[in-house]
Amino acid sequence: MRGEAEVKLCLGPYSKPLYESLLAEASQPAPRKASVSVDIVGDCVRVRFEADDVNKLRVVLNSYLYLAHAAYSALKSTLQNPRES
Repeated sequence: MRGEAEVKLCLGPYSKPLYESLLAEASQPAPRKASVSVDIVGDCVRVRFEADDVNKLRVVLNSYLYLAHAAYSALKSTLQNPRES
């Protein structure tokens, strides 16, 4: 059974740096687990996932959610206001 998911992260001024972090990961050659696309819409980052089965989708989705959380935490602790730079 094929799986698809879409996650939208609206993080205001942190969206663009998060987008760049996730885009760097999504553009790397990956095993045939899933395909991932990342784009930015306004102040939101949209990440789309497609996989051959639900288990592969879950693995990739969890990995990207963890990466997004880690990147956001790092950005929030180091950048006062990213729009000023």
